[in-house]
Amino acid sequence: MKIIFAKNIGFCSGVKRAITIAEKPLRKDPKPIQFWGSLIHNEKVIEKFIKKGVKLTKNLKEVKSGTLIIQAHGRPPFSNQIKKNIVVRDATCPLVKKVQLIAKSLCRKGYQVIIIGDKNHFETKGIRGHTNKKGIIVENKKGAEGLSKFKKIGVVAQTTQGLDNVKQVLDILKKKSKEIEYINTLCPEVQNRQKELNSILKKTDGILIIGSRSSANTNRLVEIVKKSKKPLWWINSLGELKKINFKGISSLGVTSGTSTPDWEIQRIRKYLKNL
Repeated sequence: MKIIFAKNIGFCSGVKRAITIAEKPLRKDPKPIQFWGSLIHNEKVIEKFIKKGVKLTKNLKEVKSGTLIIQAHGRPPFSNQIKKNIVVRDATCPLVKKVQLIAKSLCRKGYQVIIIGDKNHFETKGIRGHTNKKGIIVENKKGAEGLSKFKKIGVVAQTTQGLDNVKQVLDILKKKSKEIEYINTLCPEVQNRQKELNSILKKTDGILIIGSRSSANTNRLVEIVKKSKKPLWWINSLGELKKINFKGISSLGVTSGTSTPDWEIQRIRKYLKNL
């Protein structure tokens, strides 16, 4: 079986940065070390931090002392909710931080901010928080069609959204206002992975995607493969891979989400080469 590995695979720069920020407090910052939410969307990574003593919290009221690390997906404004004795390390991806600031600026200029993204994702909730909760999260074309008309609209997108979905929503939004300001906030690294996957699909019989089911950008990759109608295998570990039979597949493409651990990919790469 011929195997084509994506060149863009494993951790993205934003995830690497978040992990580096989270590892430093383990050595020097006040304990306990606490993640506000999941640092990144991969269970294997979070398990490693928990084994090192990191605690997870969903409620800031639970944080009485020590160090608090903000997840890579960002959060709504929170500074006035944190006690003065707590050390805060912000691991928000710089690209996500940029979207937050753009949304805040558009809101101040009087635009009705529309955020194209998953309604229940921490990133979109965080972006909306920076518009004083005035922003509207729209997931798809159908959601856009249900909107009222506005004097002027400012549009941003969750960084991990698919380009096709963003274009479809924008086409509808253009009918909802005479003045529309769209700022492209899609992550270049995520877009490159989606483009590369489309290229690999043309050369292979099936695709193996490595990543967590809680990862938004991994879900985008899965959607692309499903649209192609080609065989898809979605795993998050070597253990899951060992249960798969690739009988009848002469060529296999392999890619991953941006929060998939490099060490797990190396194990999977070695296993596949020995098949």
